[in-house]
Amino acid sequence: MGDSTRTTSGGIESVAETVARFRERFLEKISAGSFELPVLPEAASRVMQATADENCDARKLAEMIQRDASLAGHVLRIANSALYAPTTAIVSLQQAVSRLGMKKIKEIALLIATQTKVFKVPGYDAQVRAIFKHSIAAAAYAQEIARRRRWNVEDAFLCGLLHDAGKPVLWQLLADVQRELKLGVEPSLVEDVLDSMHAGVGAQLVESWKLPERLAETIAHHHRPQEASNVAQAAMMIQFADDLAHFAAGPREVTEEQLRAHPMIEPLNVYRDELDALLAKKQAIATAAETLL
Repeated sequence: MGDSTRTTSGGIESVAETVARFRERFLEKISAGSFELPVLPEAASRVMQATADENCDARKLAEMIQRDASLAGHVLRIANSALYAPTTAIVSLQQAVSRLGMKKIKEIALLIATQTKVFKVPGYDAQVRAIFKHSIAAAAYAQEIARRRRWNVEDAFLCGLLHDAGKPVLWQLLADVQRELKLGVEPSLVEDVLDSMHAGVGAQLVESWKLPERLAETIAHHHRPQEASNVAQAAMMIQFADDLAHFAAGPREVTEEQLRAHPMIEPLNVYRDELDALLAKKQAIATAAETLL
Protein backbone atom coordinates (compact mmCIF):
# COMPACT_ATOMS: atom_id res chain seq x y z
CA MET A 1 0.00 0.00 0.00
CA GLY A 2 2.61 2.49 -1.08
CA ASP A 3 0.13 4.69 -3.02
CA SER A 4 -1.61 7.55 -1.24
CA THR A 5 -4.96 6.74 -2.86
CA ARG A 6 -6.85 3.59 -3.81
CA THR A 7 -9.66 3.12 -6.33
CA THR A 8 -12.76 1.39 -4.90
CA SER A 9 -16.26 0.75 -6.22
CA GLY A 10 -17.27 3.97 -4.45
CA GLY A 11 -14.51 6.06 -6.03
CA ILE A 12 -11.07 7.22 -4.89
CA GLU A 13 -10.14 6.36 -1.30
CA SER A 14 -7.06 7.54 0.55
CA VAL A 15 -4.78 5.07 2.32
CA ALA A 16 -5.89 6.57 5.64
CA GLU A 17 -9.54 5.97 4.74
CA THR A 18 -8.78 2.41 3.66
CA VAL A 19 -7.01 1.66 6.94
CA ALA A 20 -9.83 3.30 8.92
CA ARG A 21 -12.43 1.16 7.11
CA PHE A 22 -10.38 -1.96 7.73
CA ARG A 23 -9.86 -1.15 11.41
CA GLU A 24 -13.58 -0.48 11.86
CA ARG A 25 -14.51 -3.87 10.38
CA PHE A 26 -11.78 -5.62 12.35
CA LEU A 27 -12.97 -4.08 15.63
CA GLU A 28 -16.63 -4.85 14.81
CA LYS A 29 -15.82 -8.55 14.47
CA ILE A 30 -13.82 -8.59 17.70
CA SER A 31 -16.59 -6.79 19.62
CA ALA A 32 -19.22 -9.18 18.24
CA GLY A 33 -17.04 -12.22 18.93
CA SER A 34 -17.21 -13.06 15.23
CA PHE A 35 -14.06 -15.14 15.10
CA GLU A 36 -13.30 -18.81 15.48
CA LEU A 37 -11.42 -20.09 18.50
CA PRO A 38 -9.22 -23.11 17.74
CA VAL A 39 -10.76 -26.31 19.07
CA LEU A 40 -8.76 -28.42 21.51
CA PRO A 41 -7.87 -31.63 19.64
CA GLU A 42 -9.77 -34.68 20.82
CA ALA A 43 -6.60 -36.61 21.68
CA ALA A 44 -5.31 -33.78 23.87
CA SER A 45 -8.72 -33.47 25.53
CA ARG A 46 -8.69 -37.19 26.37
CA VAL A 47 -5.20 -36.90 27.87
CA MET A 48 -6.30 -33.98 30.04
CA GLN A 49 -9.32 -35.92 31.30
CA ALA A 50 -7.20 -38.98 31.98
CA THR A 51 -4.56 -37.07 33.95
CA ALA A 52 -7.32 -35.76 36.22
CA ASP A 53 -8.57 -39.30 36.92
CA GLU A 54 -7.12 -40.83 40.09
CA ASN A 55 -7.68 -44.30 38.65
CA CYS A 56 -5.57 -43.71 35.53
CA ASP A 57 -2.09 -45.23 35.75
CA ALA A 58 0.98 -44.83 33.53
CA ARG A 59 0.17 -47.89 31.41
CA LYS A 60 -3.38 -46.77 30.64
CA LEU A 61 -2.29 -43.25 29.76
CA ALA A 62 0.54 -44.52 27.56
CA GLU A 63 -1.87 -46.82 25.71
CA MET A 64 -4.26 -43.91 25.19
CA ILE A 65 -1.55 -41.70 23.72
CA GLN A 66 -0.25 -44.57 21.58
CA ARG A 67 -3.58 -44.71 19.71
CA ASP A 68 -2.77 -41.34 18.14
CA ALA A 69 0.48 -41.80 16.19
CA SER A 70 1.05 -38.07 15.72
CA LEU A 71 0.49 -37.30 19.41
CA ALA A 72 2.69 -40.22 20.47
CA GLY A 73 5.56 -39.00 18.31
CA HIS A 74 5.25 -35.45 19.59
CA VAL A 75 5.12 -36.57 23.24
CA LEU A 76 8.35 -38.58 22.93
CA ARG A 77 10.07 -35.75 21.03
CA ILE A 78 9.16 -33.13 23.64
CA ALA A 79 9.81 -35.44 26.60
CA ASN A 80 13.38 -35.81 25.30
CA SER A 81 13.83 -32.10 24.56
CA ALA A 82 15.97 -29.60 26.45
CA LEU A 83 12.79 -28.22 28.02
CA TYR A 84 12.41 -31.36 30.16
CA ALA A 85 16.11 -32.30 30.12
CA PRO A 86 15.95 -36.05 30.87
CA THR A 87 19.20 -37.45 32.27
CA THR A 88 18.86 -40.47 29.95
CA ALA A 89 16.84 -40.88 26.78
CA ILE A 90 13.13 -41.69 27.17
CA VAL A 91 12.38 -44.46 24.69
CA SER A 92 8.74 -45.39 25.39
CA LEU A 93 5.51 -43.64 26.24
CA GLN A 94 5.09 -45.61 29.48
CA GLN A 95 8.59 -44.56 30.48
CA ALA A 96 7.71 -40.94 29.65
CA VAL A 97 4.60 -41.05 31.83
CA SER A 98 6.36 -42.84 34.69
CA ARG A 99 9.38 -40.52 34.75
CA LEU A 100 7.70 -37.20 34.04
CA GLY A 101 4.40 -37.76 35.85
CA MET A 102 0.79 -37.04 34.91
CA LYS A 103 1.05 -33.26 35.25
CA LYS A 104 4.01 -33.01 32.88
CA ILE A 105 2.27 -35.21 30.33
CA LYS A 106 -0.73 -32.88 30.53
CA GLU A 107 1.62 -29.92 29.93
CA ILE A 108 3.11 -31.67 26.91
CA ALA A 109 -0.32 -32.49 25.47
CA LEU A 110 -1.36 -28.84 25.76
CA LEU A 111 1.95 -27.65 24.33
CA ILE A 112 1.39 -29.90 21.30
CA ALA A 113 -2.21 -28.73 20.94
CA THR A 114 -1.11 -25.11 21.13
CA GLN A 115 1.57 -25.57 18.50
CA THR A 116 -0.60 -27.52 16.05
CA LYS A 117 -3.97 -25.79 16.50
CA VAL A 118 -3.31 -22.23 17.73
CA PHE A 119 0.07 -21.21 16.35
CA LYS A 120 -0.81 -22.01 12.74
CA VAL A 121 -1.87 -19.02 10.64
CA PRO A 122 -1.16 -19.18 6.88
CA GLY A 123 0.53 -15.99 5.73
CA TYR A 124 1.85 -15.17 9.21
CA ASP A 125 4.36 -17.99 9.57
CA ALA A 126 7.28 -15.84 10.75
CA GLN A 127 5.20 -13.96 13.35
CA VAL A 128 3.62 -17.18 14.63
CA ARG A 129 6.97 -18.96 14.90
CA ALA A 130 8.46 -16.03 16.82
CA ILE A 131 5.57 -15.76 19.27
CA PHE A 132 5.46 -19.53 19.86
CA LYS A 133 9.16 -19.51 20.71
CA HIS A 134 8.48 -16.59 23.04
CA SER A 135 5.57 -18.44 24.67
CA ILE A 136 7.69 -21.51 25.42
CA ALA A 137 10.30 -19.26 27.01
CA ALA A 138 7.63 -17.49 29.06
CA ALA A 139 6.30 -20.86 30.26
CA ALA A 140 9.79 -21.93 31.31
CA TYR A 141 10.45 -18.65 33.16
CA ALA A 142 7.02 -18.68 34.86
CA GLN A 143 7.73 -22.22 36.02
CA GLU A 144 11.09 -21.14 37.45
CA ILE A 145 9.54 -18.24 39.36
CA ALA A 146 6.71 -20.41 40.69
CA ARG A 147 9.11 -23.14 41.78
CA ARG A 148 11.20 -20.65 43.75
CA ARG A 149 8.07 -19.27 45.42
CA ARG A 150 6.52 -22.72 45.96
CA TRP A 151 3.49 -21.63 43.96
CA ASN A 152 1.52 -23.82 41.56
CA VAL A 153 4.15 -24.75 38.96
CA GLU A 154 1.67 -26.39 36.57
CA ASP A 155 -0.57 -23.29 36.47
CA ALA A 156 2.49 -21.09 35.95
CA PHE A 157 3.68 -23.15 32.98
CA LEU A 158 0.26 -23.18 31.30
CA CYS A 159 -0.31 -19.45 31.80
CA GLY A 160 3.12 -18.70 30.38
CA LEU A 161 2.50 -20.97 27.41
CA LEU A 162 -0.94 -19.50 26.63
CA HIS A 163 -0.51 -15.85 27.67
CA ASP A 164 -0.18 -14.69 24.04
CA ALA A 165 -2.43 -17.31 22.43
CA GLY A 166 -4.90 -14.56 21.54
CA LYS A 167 -2.43 -13.08 19.03
CA PRO A 168 -2.55 -15.86 16.42
CA VAL A 169 -6.35 -15.96 16.81
CA LEU A 170 -6.43 -12.25 15.95
CA TRP A 171 -3.93 -12.71 13.12
CA GLN A 172 -6.31 -15.28 11.61
CA LEU A 173 -9.17 -12.78 11.95
CA LEU A 174 -6.93 -10.16 10.34
CA ALA A 175 -6.41 -12.46 7.35
CA ASP A 176 -10.16 -13.17 7.17
CA VAL A 177 -11.05 -9.45 7.13
CA GLN A 178 -8.43 -8.81 4.46
CA ARG A 179 -10.08 -11.43 2.24
CA GLU A 180 -13.57 -10.14 3.03
CA LEU A 181 -12.75 -6.51 2.18
CA LYS A 182 -10.19 -7.40 -0.49
CA LEU A 183 -7.65 -5.15 1.21
CA GLY A 184 -3.96 -5.66 1.84
CA VAL A 185 -3.40 -3.90 5.16
CA GLU A 186 -0.08 -4.31 6.96
CA PRO A 187 -0.49 -5.83 10.45
CA SER A 188 1.64 -3.01 11.86
CA LEU A 189 -1.17 -0.57 11.05
CA VAL A 190 -3.46 -2.34 13.53
CA GLU A 191 -0.75 -3.38 16.00
CA ASP A 192 -2.38 -1.35 18.76
CA VAL A 193 -5.59 -3.36 18.34
CA LEU A 194 -3.70 -6.65 18.50
CA ASP A 195 -1.81 -5.50 21.60
CA SER A 196 -4.90 -4.28 23.44
CA MET A 197 -7.20 -7.19 22.55
CA HIS A 198 -5.02 -10.31 22.61
CA ALA A 199 -5.14 -10.91 26.38
CA GLY A 200 -8.95 -10.98 26.42
CA VAL A 201 -9.12 -13.23 23.37
CA GLY A 202 -6.51 -15.55 24.90
CA ALA A 203 -8.65 -15.81 28.03
CA GLN A 204 -11.65 -16.76 25.87
CA LEU A 205 -9.59 -19.51 24.25
CA VAL A 206 -8.56 -20.91 27.64
CA GLU A 207 -12.22 -20.88 28.78
CA SER A 208 -13.31 -22.65 25.58
CA TRP A 209 -10.76 -25.39 26.30
CA LYS A 210 -12.34 -25.80 29.74
CA LEU A 211 -9.13 -25.04 31.60
CA PRO A 212 -9.50 -23.65 35.15
CA GLU A 213 -11.05 -20.18 35.37
CA ARG A 214 -8.06 -18.88 37.33
CA LEU A 215 -5.85 -19.47 34.27
CA ALA A 216 -8.18 -17.47 32.03
CA GLU A 217 -8.29 -14.62 34.54
CA THR A 218 -4.50 -14.58 34.87
CA ILE A 219 -4.06 -14.41 31.09
CA ALA A 220 -6.72 -11.71 30.75
CA HIS A 221 -4.89 -9.48 33.24
CA HIS A 222 -1.21 -10.25 32.63
CA HIS A 223 -0.61 -6.75 31.24
CA ARG A 224 -2.67 -5.09 34.02
CA PRO A 225 -2.19 -7.27 37.11
CA GLN A 226 -3.48 -4.52 39.39
CA GLU A 227 -6.95 -5.18 37.93
CA ALA A 228 -6.85 -8.91 38.73
CA SER A 229 -8.76 -9.15 41.99
CA ASN A 230 -8.36 -12.91 42.54
CA VAL A 231 -5.13 -13.73 40.71
CA ALA A 232 -3.05 -10.56 41.04
CA GLN A 233 0.03 -12.48 42.18
CA ALA A 234 -0.16 -14.89 39.25
CA ALA A 235 -0.77 -12.06 36.77
CA MET A 236 2.29 -10.21 38.09
CA MET A 237 4.36 -13.37 37.72
CA ILE A 238 3.26 -13.83 34.08
CA GLN A 239 3.98 -10.19 33.27
CA PHE A 240 7.51 -10.62 34.63
CA ALA A 241 7.95 -13.99 32.86
CA ASP A 242 6.69 -12.36 29.65
CA ASP A 243 9.45 -9.73 29.74
CA LEU A 244 12.08 -12.28 30.77
CA ALA A 245 11.04 -14.34 27.73
CA HIS A 246 11.42 -11.33 25.44
CA PHE A 247 14.91 -10.86 26.93
CA ALA A 248 15.82 -14.49 26.19
CA ALA A 249 13.94 -15.29 22.99
CA GLY A 250 12.38 -12.11 21.56
CA PRO A 251 10.63 -11.02 19.48
CA ARG A 252 10.60 -7.69 21.37
CA GLU A 253 13.89 -6.40 22.75
CA VAL A 254 14.07 -6.23 26.53
CA THR A 255 17.41 -5.42 28.16
CA GLU A 256 18.96 -6.69 31.37
CA GLU A 257 18.83 -3.12 32.71
CA GLN A 258 15.09 -2.98 32.13
CA LEU A 259 14.60 -6.28 33.92
CA ARG A 260 16.68 -5.19 36.91
CA ALA A 261 14.35 -2.21 37.26
CA HIS A 262 11.19 -4.19 36.49
CA PRO A 263 8.08 -2.97 38.36
CA MET A 264 7.12 -6.55 39.30
CA ILE A 265 10.33 -7.31 41.21
CA GLU A 266 9.24 -5.66 44.44
CA PRO A 267 5.64 -6.97 44.60
CA LEU A 268 6.87 -10.47 43.72
CA ASN A 269 9.63 -10.14 46.35
CA VAL A 270 12.33 -11.28 43.91
CA TYR A 271 15.74 -11.12 45.60
CA ARG A 272 18.84 -10.01 43.72
CA ASP A 273 20.40 -13.47 43.70
CA GLU A 274 17.14 -14.93 42.36
CA LEU A 275 17.04 -12.36 39.58
CA ASP A 276 20.68 -13.11 38.76
CA ALA A 277 19.79 -16.80 38.48
CA LEU A 278 16.81 -16.08 36.21
CA LEU A 279 18.91 -13.87 33.94
CA ALA A 280 21.63 -16.52 33.81
CA LYS A 281 19.12 -18.98 32.30
CA LYS A 282 18.77 -16.82 29.18
CA GLN A 283 20.72 -19.05 26.78
CA ALA A 284 19.42 -22.35 28.18
CA ILE A 285 15.80 -21.24 27.90
CA ALA A 286 16.29 -19.75 24.43
CA THR A 287 17.89 -23.01 23.26
CA ALA A 288 15.11 -25.13 24.80
CA ALA A 289 12.46 -23.00 23.07
CA GLU A 290 14.27 -23.15 19.74
CA THR A 291 14.46 -26.95 19.79
CA LEU A 292 10.66 -27.22 19.95
CA LEU A 293 9.97 -25.17 16.83
